[in-house]
Amino acid sequence: MNNADLQHLHCCVELATEALEAGNEPFGSVLVGADGTVLAEDYNRVAAGDQTQHPELALARWAATNLTPEERAGANVFTSGEHCPMCAAAHGWVGLSRIRYVSPAEQLVTWLAAVGGVGLACASAADSSGGGRSRSRGSVS
Repeated sequence: MNNADLQHLHCCVELATEALEAGNEPFGSVLVGADGTVLAEDYNRVAAGDQTQHPELALARWAATNLTPEERAGANVFTSGEHCPMCAAAHGWVGLSRIRYVSPAEQLVTWLAAVGGVGLACASAADSSGGGRSRSRGSVS
């Protein structure tokens, strides 16, 4: 991990803060091209009732529409929290490269328990996803 990676992760935390301030769950993500250029960013938008509005899924959709398969293979996702199963599948199907995250899924579950079980829609999925096994993953083929 280098300084640029850390800057991208810091941006994810800022996006997660924006999401929380907007009434959403605190997750933010950045898609970075092979050359280090930020291609797209988003934060969680589930407050309106659609629990699939995760930033990682939005970035995978954006990549599928706007990048060639070769560009997607070199693009990395930086995110505030480890991918849930839905987002991990989208990441793999679209053919994105590495995932870098600030917090593993098992940490999310621990935090939620510490604050009295305040629930996030993705918490049960995170708890069963086998989170925390790896901090960086390649694409699924």
